[in-house]
Amino acid sequence: MTADLSAPVLNLLAAMGEALDVPAPALDRDAEAEYRLLVEDRIRYVRCVIKAVVAGETGGGIEWEADYLRRKTAERPVTYRTNAQVLAEREEGRS
Repeated sequence: MTADLSAPVLNLLAAMGEALDVPAPALDRDAEAEYRLLVEDRIRYVRCVIKAVVAGETGGGIEWEADYLRRKTAERPVTYRTNAQVLAEREEGRS
C-alpha cells in the first residue's frame, strides 16, 4: 500500500505521527493541563500543514512541511510528568 505514496508524502505522514505521539500525563492536574495544551498546539501545527498541502500552498514543498512539523515539535517538547515516569518510579521503589 505504501508503494502508492511518494517518499516525501511518507516522510510527511511520519512527521505528523511523531508530532501527535504525545505520552499520557501523570494523573495530576498540572500534568494533565500541560498535556492538553501540548496536544492542542501539536494538533494546530498538523492542521496547518494539512491545510497548506491540500490547498497547494507548500512554498517549500512537502519535505519542508515535514521539517516544519519536526522543528515545531522539538520547540515544544514534553515537560510534564508522564504516566510512564510514575509507573517506572513505582517499579524502582519495589526493587
